[in-house]
Amino acid sequence: MATLTKKQLLTLCLSTTVVSAFAINDDTIQGHFGGMSNQINQDVGDVPGNRYNADLSFTYYKDRENELERKFDFAALVNDQSLTMWSLQEAYVAKKGIFRSYDRAEKTGDLVKIGRQNLAWSNIDQSWGLGKINNRKNFDGFMPGQEGLVGIAYENRSSNGIFWKVFGSGLYVPETNPSLDIDKSDNTISSRNPWAKPPAATTNIGAGPIPIQYIVDYPSISDVIYRYSLGVNIGWEHKNWVADGYFIRKPENQISTNVEVALAGDSKSVKAFVKPEFYYHDVFGGNFKYRNADLEMYVGGMGVYPNTFPDGSQTVTTYTEIKTEKRREAYLGGGISRINDKFGIGFNYVARVSPYDRERDSLAEDPRWNQAVNFFASRNFTQEVSLSGDIKYDMLTTDRLVMLRAGYNVSKQMLLSFGVNMIGTPDSGKSYWSTFTNNDAVYAGLRYIF
Repeated sequence: MATLTKKQLLTLCLSTTVVSAFAINDDTIQGHFGGMSNQINQDVGDVPGNRYNADLSFTYYKDRENELERKFDFAALVNDQSLTMWSLQEAYVAKKGIFRSYDRAEKTGDLVKIGRQNLAWSNIDQSWGLGKINNRKNFDGFMPGQEGLVGIAYENRSSNGIFWKVFGSGLYVPETNPSLDIDKSDNTISSRNPWAKPPAATTNIGAGPIPIQYIVDYPSISDVIYRYSLGVNIGWEHKNWVADGYFIRKPENQISTNVEVALAGDSKSVKAFVKPEFYYHDVFGGNFKYRNADLEMYVGGMGVYPNTFPDGSQTVTTYTEIKTEKRREAYLGGGISRINDKFGIGFNYVARVSPYDRERDSLAEDPRWNQAVNFFASRNFTQEVSLSGDIKYDMLTTDRLVMLRAGYNVSKQMLLSFGVNMIGTPDSGKSYWSTFTNNDAVYAGLRYIF
């Protein structure tokens, strides 16, 4: 549950990555700005916050010999409810050859990276948007994206193929999207984002529904940001093969809550006392990959162990729909893909192998994916025309996410796009995606590309 304002969190992200300031020159600068409407068919996607939006993306990247590597990757989106979302995905500087000379061709030497950066340690976490290592951009649920962690990373590669990486940080920036709107005067919690899950506004007691008042115990910024992360990644790489394992202890990317409820003295409302909690968890796993030109295959595993297991409350969940219990998570998965300038095609699979029983574990959050497959394909037919599709299907819960898109370059800078996003959920309405089942869209968009 969000406890800091968007302005505070954006300022925090920028201030902790001030070392990434850059000057615009002939280095790589790309991005877009434009808008999109989901109202082609008013019977589809007619949900506040999902009707239309305007967005901006800006990326600067510089990586020259004998110079600092620099990257700044920023995005913003404003929806039809005047909600603005920000995402500072990466903002760092890197220096090669700190203690050992760096050879780009042979992939030997060392480097240090400072700022907000993605840790590319888990294919499963990245492919399925689980958000266990890196934060998620989370403008929408179809393409959650990734945001990096703020800290210092060191990487060392030897000529025999052995490499090791370490990451450390004393600062914590939680996942900020999608956010909730907390009204301190009315003691309510709501959202202008259809991808957020606000707690229940009312509950049924006696003759009918009565309102719930949320009293939030706000933490100070210092209680939020001064939290450590420590991780290590060790592996071996030779020609087309890579094998590695990792372990990281860090704060959870999503803020948890401790909730207590009580019936108000006049019996006309329920008071819910909410205290944000910042729990740590251990994330560990490994990957085995094969790469050859534009072909890549991988298999891997990931475990997520909370350091704290808060007790759930059936009363709290019944009244507020907030689930506070935590469970260990373990995933196995793999994938194969071939992506180049003309086409892309791929397949991914993931299975949650840790136990989860909806009835027994009803006070813990539903898994995002249980036993799921993903197929995606894209084709650039000409310089003007492109098509793409992405389908995810959970074989255990029957959740389905479908994305179909067609693009037409009106000019070198103008891109016109049409597409369909669809969510299917089980008839029982009992799955992670059931909350968002109305977030379908039949859309058209226009962007200026630079």
